[in-house]
Amino acid sequence: MRFYKLKGVFLILGMAFAIFCKAEDGNSLFTRLCTPCHTIGGGRLVGPDLLKITEKKDKSWLISFIQSSQSVIKDGDADAIALFDEYNKIMMPDQPLSTAEVESVLKYIESKSSQGGQAGTTKIVDMLSSATDDNIAEGLLLFSGKKSLENGGIVCISCHSIKDDNVFSSGKLAKDLTLTYGIMGSAGVSAILNSPPFPAMSETYKNNPLTEEEILSLTAYLRFVGENRYYQHPVDFGTTFAAFGIIVFIMLNIGIIILYFRRKRNTVNQEILNRQSL
Repeated sequence: MRFYKLKGVFLILGMAFAIFCKAEDGNSLFTRLCTPCHTIGGGRLVGPDLLKITEKKDKSWLISFIQSSQSVIKDGDADAIALFDEYNKIMMPDQPLSTAEVESVLKYIESKSSQGGQAGTTKIVDMLSSATDDNIAEGLLLFSGKKSLENGGIVCISCHSIKDDNVFSSGKLAKDLTLTYGIMGSAGVSAILNSPPFPAMSETYKNNPLTEEEILSLTAYLRFVGENRYYQHPVDFGTTFAAFGIIVFIMLNIGIIILYFRRKRNTVNQEILNRQSL
């Protein structure tokens, strides 16, 4: 009898531990992947507030949308397209999560939603309320790579472009960030810089995170760029560099041809050998 009681106790403890671990897993996944763009009861950010989202949408739809929102939109789902249009056509990155992992995230959202509160009651403080011109100048240096990031991360200009006369050249791998602040606001921009949800960016800064001061300065700089974009007329040097490269290539070939015809046609001792043969 005692054995069965102990067995029951261990079974209950095991189930409780499993539930606890699952909740923790959902918590960590939500914090890492979702908080840059979403809140639970804190109002809309880059994306919608997820308070009680499991009561508003079917579970299977949520799982499909979280795993690959782009596929759901391309399939013509009306709700997905409406969300896409409502939130400035910002495409939510596909998440490489298993169904079990997505379910753990949904369980976490349900748990937080059941604790009460209404969407929009949490006030989001604008981090740029204390930003200065020095932060903007610092942000320019960090973005352009003229100043290295404290933890050794790759500079923004390696992948991103921006409309600023002070930036000579920029990357083409990722999105142009000129309008980013206007679309996302300080909360959205800073959240993504703090915890990037995009796979390439997340991997890049996983071991080289930005500091709070760097996030503040970069966010302030992006706001400045967005507000002053109409006064910027950056020059595209792509055509100039291409033309210069062609000119240099032609000049090098001409030089090679000239040197080729002036080359020594015989050995050093050929003249001596010719005299001896007479």
